[in-house]
Amino acid sequence: MKKVICLLSFLIFLCFISSNVVAKDRHFVLFVMDGVDLSEIKNSSTPNLDKLIKKGAIALTNTRTSGALEPKDAYLTIGAGDRARAGVSAYLNFNLNEKYKGISISDLYNRRIKKLDNRAMVINIELSRIISTNQSSNYDAKVGALADALYQSNSSIAVLGNADIWQQSRRHIGMIAINKYGLIFEGDVGYKMALRSDQHPSGYITNQDYLLKKFNELLPKNDLIIIESGDTSRMEAVKSSLLADKFKVEKENSITRVDKLLGKIAAKLDFREDYLFFVVPTTSKSGRLRGQKLTLSILIGPKIAGLLKSNTTKRQGIITNLDIAPTIYNYLGGREKEFTGSVVEAIPSSKSLDYLISLDKQIQKTFSWRPILIKGFILLQIITLFLVGSIILYKDLPRILKVISNYLLISLLWIPALFLVSRIYIGFNLILVIIGILVTSFLLTYYLLKVSNNELIPILVVSLVNFILLIIDVWTKTKLMKLSVLGYSPVIGARYYGIGNEFMGIIIGTGLISLTIIKEFTDRISNKLLVVLFIFLILTVGYPQLGANFGGLITATVVCSVVYFYLQGYNLNMRLILKLISILILIIISVVLIDTVVNTNNQTHLGRSLSAIKRGGLSAVLTIIYRKFSMNLKLLRWTIWTRVVLSFVIILIILFKRPRGVIKAIIETYPNLSAALRGLVIGSIVTMIVNDSGIVAAATLLLFPIFSLLYLVLKRIRLN
Repeated sequence: MKKVICLLSFLIFLCFISSNVVAKDRHFVLFVMDGVDLSEIKNSSTPNLDKLIKKGAIALTNTRTSGALEPKDAYLTIGAGDRARAGVSAYLNFNLNEKYKGISISDLYNRRIKKLDNRAMVINIELSRIISTNQSSNYDAKVGALADALYQSNSSIAVLGNADIWQQSRRHIGMIAINKYGLIFEGDVGYKMALRSDQHPSGYITNQDYLLKKFNELLPKNDLIIIESGDTSRMEAVKSSLLADKFKVEKENSITRVDKLLGKIAAKLDFREDYLFFVVPTTSKSGRLRGQKLTLSILIGPKIAGLLKSNTTKRQGIITNLDIAPTIYNYLGGREKEFTGSVVEAIPSSKSLDYLISLDKQIQKTFSWRPILIKGFILLQIITLFLVGSIILYKDLPRILKVISNYLLISLLWIPALFLVSRIYIGFNLILVIIGILVTSFLLTYYLLKVSNNELIPILVVSLVNFILLIIDVWTKTKLMKLSVLGYSPVIGARYYGIGNEFMGIIIGTGLISLTIIKEFTDRISNKLLVVLFIFLILTVGYPQLGANFGGLITATVVCSVVYFYLQGYNLNMRLILKLISILILIIISVVLIDTVVNTNNQTHLGRSLSAIKRGGLSAVLTIIYRKFSMNLKLLRWTIWTRVVLSFVIILIILFKRPRGVIKAIIETYPNLSAALRGLVIGSIVTMIVNDSGIVAAATLLLFPIFSLLYLVLKRIRLN
């Protein structure tokens, strides 16, 4: 009996030991090569990377953080799964047996943070500073979110490598792997990961033999291994010390060394079960100066090939750094809803790296053109408003100013439509494009004014063209808007799909004006038919499957409801406001249900925000409100759109005073159009409150009603 008990005890002991060293069935490797842009990759010798691109799925990646587009902030953003910032504290991750300024790492940790967990192998000694930095940011990112989620799901993590240069420890790779206590339980980021070298500008290169040795030891017993390749990051760190030609040669050499390491790591994996996620947290410094802020990501694994996409962007070939954490977590068996970003998936495609380079160039060009064209557009609006205001106030001005103002008022209304189709001419020279836009808008206006015998026809035609183009584009997956200078930008990362605030204002403004002008011409457009058309407009702006601009949904609902009640003869009073609130609540509840119950696998910003609120409670609500308020306050102070909104307000004040009786006459002559004008002015106030860039939406929402009203006013003014 004793022999049986001893044998059983021995077997149990063996099972216990084996459970701690059992090889994992599936491995996920996150391979980091920092500080390179697409052109550098394309122009360097990278046979292993080329092979993985053909084997896996690729995408451009938005690298926005809560701080700067710097490695120290980008690495923490990946690990937190939300936009974060860390500063130089991100560099201060050390092996347990190392010292910092002569003091042991364990002592420093115990003094600053708490009693050290004996299992820890890598430690961050500035955790408190990093946490407080993020608590004061707009996003309140949770440090260690990826690691904590993986540990809770019984997955293990290891980290290897560093990007040290002479006289500076650069261990920011730890930011991806630390838990909420600043600890990593497996790995090595110490001095052995780099070799001293007098032949290289940074003073160190990655010790690939040692890294591979540690990788082979850690691979059988860890689910996730995060690897810092190091050498390209080192070159970026010392760039300012080198001549341009010397830097170019050394940078290409560093990329080639990293490629060799990548090939050796990939050879250890079985892609029938394992995953390798190649990511570039930040682009090169020269790439940033050129506007090339999107980086390359590659995912290799079972049944993965083509282009990557995620619900964050809903665009094939574009993902964000926020999608990396949920992808790792999900592919290792966790649930996606733990993070702000979304799990990436592969869409079959034959498109290669050349396609991404071409797409990136288009995005770069649109991004670089955007401020120039928009500022010019706004400046022309302000000049036009100044001219019209002068004509209204001073009757002894030359008559030619009235003619010029009439042309400007209608010509500028063509520009949003010409901006919408900017992908058609994005390959041309910017100066030629500006001339082309001005000439085209002038010729269209000249023709309209020449053939029109009714003053409403020019307004109707230009509004209807803008409205129809936008309706078609929104319902055909915004193919034009994606690369429009007035659309959204993957570089900024504020919106990737649906309708942005600029065009949201345009579509509501043109929709209401064109529909009510048509009603001025024919009695066949009944108020009941208008309700149907208004609902269609609201759905176009706010339907989840089309992108769900939630602020736009509220604005469109309020404007359409106000206009309808005005057409019915109601005045704006408390009873009407209560009706508006009831309609708004009903529509919002419907959209929320669609996005959170019906549309669970393809949620929009609204659905993900509600999921965040569900997880975070009141603090998540306050964070979202604070972030939107901060954005509005920042835009009010700095954006040029504020100036045009202020100009609109001034011209409206002038119109209340002068010319006497003209506004009243227009209201009596065109009661349907007047209802739209009043509703859109109310909508501009609403949209400033409910949108995180409300000043932009208000400016575009007011463009068509104000310019249309001024055109009608000028028609009734006689100059001496």
